[in-house]
This record gives sequence, structure tokens and C-alpha cells, in this order.
Amino acid sequence: MPGTGASLTGVSNRINGRHAFIHERVLELIVRETELRESVSFSKADLARRLGCCDRTLDRALTRLRREGLIISEPTYGPSGAQLGNVYRATEEGKQVAHRFTREKPKPKPEADA
Repeated sequence: MPGTGASLTGVSNRINGRHAFIHERVLELIVRETELRESVSFSKADLARRLGCCDRTLDRALTRLRREGLIISEPTYGPSGAQLGNVYRATEEGKQVAHRFTREKPKPKPEADA
């Protein structure tokens, strides 16, 4: 059964010593939920609020991830036929990209000679 909800626990705020972009954080979230529960669905408005961005920024991030082939989305429908939202899954390529985020570590700063 597809997972619902989207806890941001464990989703990176920083990647390789820099602030993580929204599309990177969303990819990490979708990959984690895909691996744990096969998929994830979420309220875009709620997720955008918790990410600290506007709905449009989240839409752009999801569009970018789909266009790059890192995630797929499928619409879900209610009994009346009305679309309720989407279910998101990470592709294998998306999983590889997201796992690189967690392996990247900031390079140590060179020590100044005294």
C-alpha cells in the first residue's frame, strides 16, 4: 500500500557544505518513502509550508524531478472520479542521485600556516 505523509526527519538541510535546494530535499524525501513504503503522497501546500517555500516553488521542483527522470507521479482518483492528488515514486536513477547527497561530506578547510 502506498505511503502517505511526508516527515522531513532525516532529509538534508545541507549537502556538501551548502544549503540544499528544494528539489534535492524533495528527491531525498521521495526516495526514502519509495524505499520504505513503495511510494508517497502528500499535500503540496502542507509540504511547501514545512519546507519553507511557496506552493509554486514546490511545483517547479516536482516538475524538474519528473523531467529529469528522477521521479514518476501517478494521479489518484476518488470514487466520484475526481482527482485527489498524486502518488510519487523514485526511479532507480533518482535513488542513485539522492544517495550521493547523503555520502557527500564537506571538504575540510585548509589550515592556515602560522
